Amino acid sequence: MNSSSLRSNRNRESARAGVCSIVATLAACGGGHHLAEYPFASRTLAVVYIAPPSPELLTSYYDLGNSHNPIEAVVRAGADVAREREGRRAYARLDSATARIDIPAVLAQRTLERASRYLGTRPVTDESQADYLMEVRMERFGINAKADEAAYLFTYAEAVLLDRRTGREIWNVNIHGRDRLTPYVQSSSPIPGSVITAGTLGSVSVADFQGALNQLMDYSSNLITNELRSALRDVRNK
Repeated sequence: MNSSSLRSNRNRESARAGVCSIVATLAACGGGHHLAEYPFASRTLAVVYIAPPSPELLTSYYDLGNSHNPIEAVVRAGADVAREREGRRAYARLDSATARIDIPAVLAQRTLERASRYLGTRPVTDESQADYLMEVRMERFGINAKADEAAYLFTYAEAVLLDRRTGREIWNVNIHGRDRLTPYVQSSSPIPGSVITAGTLGSVSVADFQGALNQLMDYSSNLITNELRSALRDVRNK
């Protein structure tokens, strides 16, 4: 084999490795799972969430080091203090909204419904009675309100499908997602565009945060189940 062919092969391997690293939401490049080895029809599935953390609220702060104008720096410092104060108050309202929702239970139910539909399993809530377990660990999730024009939902999670009796890992996925937050408020609300932005944190109510948390739970659950659906489609179309 000549040197140009070797370089070409190396380039193809490098490109393939690059694709694998970019598709970071999948557990392994090449679909390293065992979905084809298990019967799911008429079996049972339960979903277990492992210690979901409290939702985060990320707010923006001005970078004073970028200002060369002393007056501008003073103005920015004042704005930074005011925004930090509003951020603390908004976070207290987010805590109140979180206390009104059983996040682990809601996340588990929504994930269980869709995952069971795609697998063909019967959903159960008692994990000791399930043939299969979907174990979900939320690493981080919350609302990013750093931008002035819109707020974004973000979630980082890992999901693992297990054979409950043997503990064997059948399928897994790592999820890193970001999605624009859509309004949950009435049209008469003074909050423009999105329910939460960096400039409107002071106007966001506990009820608004509850709506945002509901959207965040839907989004997190859908990311996981969409990846499961895609993996099952690949298996069943072969």
